[in-house]
Amino acid sequence: MSKNLATKQVIRDFLKTKDFAAIEVCVSQSDAREWVRMKIDPWRFVPAIFTGDWADQNTNLEYGEIRILKVVVGSDNVARAITRQGKNLFCFPWIK
Repeated sequence: MSKNLATKQVIRDFLKTKDFAAIEVCVSQSDAREWVRMKIDPWRFVPAIFTGDWADQNTNLEYGEIRILKVVVGSDNVARAITRQGKNLFCFPWIK
């Protein structure tokens, strides 16, 4: 299963049940391009973290294994998966 298909399923499951458990998945090179780095490193994952200019659309996740830490529904009503890779946080999806 494609990583982003797995991520989409994690998001769908969260929206349906409101339950979440961190999950490890492997990201392909093509799927990694769909994740964007967050410009901030928030203390908590609350909807307000997706307010304003939060995405660095020029920095993407590197392919390989990641752990999805949380699914958050932003102030814009978009549910996003959040992962940490190295010192940065990345989100999927980013909507232009």
